[in-house]
Amino acid sequence: MEETLGKRIAAGRKLLGITQDRLAEQLGVTAQAVSKWENDQSCPDITMLPKLAEIFGTTTDALLGIAQAEPKKAPEVEIVTEEPDAKSGHNWEVRLDTGRKDSIGIAIWIIFTAGWLFVSTYYHLDADFWDLLWTNGLIIFGLFGLFPKFSFFRLGCVLFGSQALLKELDALPDYLRKEFLLPAFLLLFGLSLLADALRKPHRPHFSVIHNGKSVANSVSGCDIAEDSFDIECSFGERNHVIALPSLRRGDADVNFGHLTVDLTQVESFAPNCTVDADCAFGQLTILVPQHVRAEVNQDTAFGSIEIRGCHGSETDACIYIDADASFGQITIQYV
Repeated sequence: MEETLGKRIAAGRKLLGITQDRLAEQLGVTAQAVSKWENDQSCPDITMLPKLAEIFGTTTDALLGIAQAEPKKAPEVEIVTEEPDAKSGHNWEVRLDTGRKDSIGIAIWIIFTAGWLFVSTYYHLDADFWDLLWTNGLIIFGLFGLFPKFSFFRLGCVLFGSQALLKELDALPDYLRKEFLLPAFLLLFGLSLLADALRKPHRPHFSVIHNGKSVANSVSGCDIAEDSFDIECSFGERNHVIALPSLRRGDADVNFGHLTVDLTQVESFAPNCTVDADCAFGQLTILVPQHVRAEVNQDTAFGSIEIRGCHGSETDACIYIDADASFGQITIQYV
């Protein structure tokens, strides 16, 4: 039987006695990606090979089958023993897998809450733990959403959370009480709507609903130019196939919706081709052909960005995707 790269990866993993989940965690990929490698359904990125060889204690040549070499002594790793449940035969596992920005935000949230609890205890302010928790969470959520794109809504979250925190600590000035809060909130909300309207023209959207499902949508939310596209999806589900002779720029924006953008019909990608992908309270899927390498710049605020599959061994173009997920999910999938 022919020995493939996938079989060598599976053999190296089993030799170390680790699971696919553990190997995926060390490589910074998903367990599904490792499973596809081992079943020869896809191959790892070329930049992954040195790290795989280091984990297995071998060389990249041996991993690729160029030279047969005995594996070196396996490095010390944490062995994960799978112990199925005696009754069901299933493993139960709870994980918190967030991006670096989300992890930093959660850490600061906990630190700030603990700090204010110390202040409350020291000065006998008698502040409630849960009130400190949600007010600090609202402030951190607002602050982390102000960059890199400014948002009046996130600024309003910061101000509202700060006002509630000062009130809880009994340090709120008289001029910042509820008489000031309502007009300030309305002003920020109006500025947020105005900024969104000026940032990108909104077009009328027509839809036909049958039994609670959309059966027909207008295409007014999709602009296709000579070498670019601009798609918006709000409160609906849409699927667009981009068929262009050349793609230079793209913009996909989802708000409370589900949008799929298929780039497999694009004939060629211009140098420095860039796609801006913004998703807030929804789901955005971008289908990328395997002959193209996608470089993804990730920015998440309580959202998730996932890359499924990998590009082929030979690529003829590169596409840069600026992915920004806020309470939503963006998926970059190779097909």
